[in-house]
Amino acid sequence: MTISTATDTLPLISVVMVNFNRRDDLREAILSVRGQDYARFEIIVVDNASSDDSVAMLQREFPEVRVIRLDRNIGMDGYSVGFADARGELLFQMDNDSLMPDANVLSQVAEAFRVGDERLAIVATRVEELRSSGETIDTLRLKSTETGYRPTTGYHAGGVAFKKSLMDQVGYYNESVFLYGAELFVQMQALAAGFSLCYAPAIFMIHKGSGVARSAAGVYYELRNRYWFMRHFGTRWQQVRYLPQMLLHDAIYSVHRGGLKEASRAIRDGFRELPTGLIEPKSRDSIAYTHAIDQTGAAFGLAAIASRLVRQLKPRGAGR
Repeated sequence: MTISTATDTLPLISVVMVNFNRRDDLREAILSVRGQDYARFEIIVVDNASSDDSVAMLQREFPEVRVIRLDRNIGMDGYSVGFADARGELLFQMDNDSLMPDANVLSQVAEAFRVGDERLAIVATRVEELRSSGETIDTLRLKSTETGYRPTTGYHAGGVAFKKSLMDQVGYYNESVFLYGAELFVQMQALAAGFSLCYAPAIFMIHKGSGVARSAAGVYYELRNRYWFMRHFGTRWQQVRYLPQMLLHDAIYSVHRGGLKEASRAIRDGFRELPTGLIEPKSRDSIAYTHAIDQTGAAFGLAAIASRLVRQLKPRGAGR
């Protein structure tokens, strides 16, 4: 375990990753954490029953990493397993295909919580997507020079920090949600408990987008989970307002993705009885809570539908 006792006054940060058959991406992610200048952190990897040699690689190359090997793939709920085992006051979640490109990521996380108020439960980092379009980490770094902190209602799962004592009160991920949009449920649980989220754009993370796909049923999980989200957290009025436009948007989206079969299954399952185990919101009264649902619903409004239609009707190669 990578813990230095040189600066015991610093909060211990538990960096948690979940892995499924991404040995090479996982190695790169851990190496980026190893390069941190923060004095007190541990690394935990929860392996979702990988069939490659990810676990053997960890044991061979990273003996300091604590490995929790599961006998089945439980998706994003693997983070919950890692968080429960974590010893840190602060938790840092990152994908196994994410990178800490700068040595001060964890130092900045600790500082964000130090200056935040006692209700600050989640610090969202700036996560940039590194695609194969010729962009580099340096060019992505320069996309924003914003500093400081500002309130937010959401976060990118590729790099986010939690205050363990607060989040233990409201819960983390749910196995039923599995993948794609699972973070929406966690952020709403925190907002419903009266906790706050802040966005720290100077804390810079990279998400590579692994060549090893997480799930062939990505369209299914993506669509089904957002119907569950709106049905579970939204008021009756919000459901009436947003669910029809979500369905229209997703019909167009699934044609573009070639996932009509998966979309049909998602609609069927998304409107059946909600799964057990979803955490009931403690309160629906806060402005931030209501705004978060409206913000998610608006992302699938008429403007989004029109924009997607334009993109799909545009001749292939046009504008290049």
